[in-house]
Amino acid sequence: MLEPVLHVALTVAISITGLLLSALPTVPSSIGIRSDGPRFPAPEGYLLPWEGGRIHTVTQGEETTFTHNGLAAYAFDFDLDYDTVVAARGGRVQFVRDESNAGGCSAVFSHASNYVVIDHGDGTSALYLHLAHASALVEPGQIIERGEPIAVSGETGVTCTGVPGDLSPAPHLHFQIQRYSETSYFSQSLPVTFDDVKDDGIPREGASYASGNYGPGKPQKIALTPRRVPRVFNPVARPADPTLLEVIEPAPEALPAAPESSQSTPPPVETPLEAPTEVPSETPTRTPTSTAAPTDTPTATPTPPPAQAPAPPPLPPENTPTPEAGAQDATIEPLSGSTPAPTPGG
Repeated sequence: MLEPVLHVALTVAISITGLLLSALPTVPSSIGIRSDGPRFPAPEGYLLPWEGGRIHTVTQGEETTFTHNGLAAYAFDFDLDYDTVVAARGGRVQFVRDESNAGGCSAVFSHASNYVVIDHGDGTSALYLHLAHASALVEPGQIIERGEPIAVSGETGVTCTGVPGDLSPAPHLHFQIQRYSETSYFSQSLPVTFDDVKDDGIPREGASYASGNYGPGKPQKIALTPRRVPRVFNPVARPADPTLLEVIEPAPEALPAAPESSQSTPPPVETPLEAPTEVPSETPTRTPTSTAAPTDTPTATPTPPPAQAPAPPPLPPENTPTPEAGAQDATIEPLSGSTPAPTPGG
């Protein structure tokens, strides 16, 4: 009699356990991330960095002699005038700055820009530059989806109206995809295409585009054309005014410099985007500070006139110094015989 009772009790216990387990919440497939939430690394695909359905114009395109050259060769300026900026692609927020309230058309404002940098988790990041004071809506470490608002556009940093002689700031959004850097918010820009830009996906200077970046949970009202073919990295534009840089740090040291240096380091021609050896270095460097010549010139030590003391036979050249002008020529010779180094961004 005892065995049937134990069997029934065991069966009831197993049934109750099964019911309790089925009532527990389902564990998502991605550890630590909701299955229906933002992902990192981010999914592929870029959309224009403003609210879906709105139209904005490209005020400066890629490869210009103004400010989009060197590190910023593949950047775009959009005419956002204190408008909402949204993420062109999802990822993890890396850098945020929004305490600056200074700007103008001068290199003195090159360190005054507000910005947000989003790491995509695949060796690239997105830079959103010239943001308005105290407008950031995200924090470092936050994972966001494409289309989420991140800040408001502004006129901090080097922002120009384009009118000759006008040094007042002009609001716009500087956007670029760049190589990921752990230490600098500004690194070498890379070619990019947008799924909501017709034809080849590359915005053209002077053209206007409607954004298809409606954000998560909103209906997609503009047809998208996914583009996954890497573009060729080959920046060639040189600045017309090397002193007018959007950012001084780091300097574009890997761009083609003097003609003689091109023999040892050829410019990156027809280089695939995925080949890191041909992409200019992103090592953070500051603009070299010029060192006054007297610091490198040996201090002359007074010596008796050579005619008053005959020099010993074994050391006539050593103890018979040349005139002081000759010593000066020896100091200047390395500078006059070398090719002047190019200025940053030049």
